[in-house]
Amino acid sequence: MASVHDYTSADGTTTYYVSYRDPAHKQHVKRGFRRKRDAKEYRDRVEVSIADSDYIDPKGGKTLVDELGPVWLKGKRGTVKPKYQGDLETSWRVHVSPKWGARRIGDIRHSEVQAWVSELAGKRSATITIRAFGVLKGVFDAAVADGLVRKSPMDNTKLPRKVNKDRVYLTPVQVVALADASGPYAPLVLTLGFCGPRWGEAAALRVKDVDFKRRRILVRLSYVRSGRKHYEGAPKTWETRDVPMPDIVADALRRQCRGKGPEDLVFTNAKGEHIREQAQGGGGWYASALRRSKVPALTVHDLRHTAASIAISSGANVKAVQRMLGHKSAAMTLDIYGDLFDSDLDKVAASMNRKIADALAG
Repeated sequence: MASVHDYTSADGTTTYYVSYRDPAHKQHVKRGFRRKRDAKEYRDRVEVSIADSDYIDPKGGKTLVDELGPVWLKGKRGTVKPKYQGDLETSWRVHVSPKWGARRIGDIRHSEVQAWVSELAGKRSATITIRAFGVLKGVFDAAVADGLVRKSPMDNTKLPRKVNKDRVYLTPVQVVALADASGPYAPLVLTLGFCGPRWGEAAALRVKDVDFKRRRILVRLSYVRSGRKHYEGAPKTWETRDVPMPDIVADALRRQCRGKGPEDLVFTNAKGEHIREQAQGGGGWYASALRRSKVPALTVHDLRHTAASIAISSGANVKAVQRMLGHKSAAMTLDIYGDLFDSDLDKVAASMNRKIADALAG
């Protein structure tokens, strides 16, 4: 409970202070009340806020962002994938700490945050800007939850929009042409272009995870980069999945897996190590295959989009494509490939026309 006490100030007048303990049992004293009534009103507000679990430490707003950031980042470890953890730490080190680290959280205003976001968006991509904003927002959300500040200045901040680039989709004939130009990596190109695994998922694929009897590729691991290091971990969405494998891929993988043990990697470089992702340009084998095959230029990741487009044009519904690609939801699949499902709407209209005509004729 809070209590009111009087004391004699330096000028000889009677002044009042309020003494209380916060929810963490830390002692606080608020001095300088000229009237006892004012001290009692403050006491009552403190008692109500503590009872309602709405207490804010008066000194909490003086905490520096640099004190909270490392604690928030530490709390993310184990709850997000290591690659994303590395991205968050880089964003904190490069964009957030230099700008906000020396500031007290209680002094930062919404207008300042919006100006920072707008300035950063003018220099860097929308993805980098949104991630930096997310890091600072996470720090403030933790500060609100800890009772250091009552409200976050991050609320209602306008963020830049991510603009999707025009996708390049290869035809089945072009996928085969690109594979033929890829030499020993032909089975990899066929797998990426017709089955749609992410590069890291293909890089981590073991012989035991190719089920020739069921015509399935079992996606269980992913080989990804975090900072300067690579590691094997769970797939991007944390969930394993089975991907359908057409005959042309199965035949190529049979040859690829011949003579290997169950734990061996399906795809390796010339040294038998994990394959590393290829660039669209430069002197790598993938860039050379693009030039030799004369197919439209596209990134390695675009082969995943190609696999989705071939599946959709073959009649696969959105749930099947979602499962094949390992998206979190069918809504996500529609957000990415909604334009490719436009022909489905024509089929729905035609089916409805037949249904209505049959009903009227009856």
